[in-house]
Amino acid sequence: MTSAKTQKHLQWALESGAALIVVAVGLNVLVMQTLGSFDAASVILTLFLGFWAFVLGNTVLFFSSIWLFMRRREISDKPATGQSETREHQPLGLQTIRYREPCRC
Repeated sequence: MTSAKTQKHLQWALESGAALIVVAVGLNVLVMQTLGSFDAASVILTLFLGFWAFVLGNTVLFFSSIWLFMRRREISDKPATGQSETREHQPLGLQTIRYREPCRC
């Protein structure tokens, strides 16, 4: 339905978004597990990076899903071109029979 290049870009966007969300969750879990082991600046920086990785990952996933939805809608709205369109409008195995007047010789 979509081209190979489009699928490759979409897969890259989805993987990137998912990776950012995993990194964000990992950073937040790390901070919660090691709370008190690091100084306050490290904890704030880790939470800050985790928050923005989460926001960026969700934004990438959101916009790539919107783009995919619009792309599929655009593809499905286009009429089929070529022989598939002509085959679609032909009768199923029936040929047109023309009526001919009998010869009045």
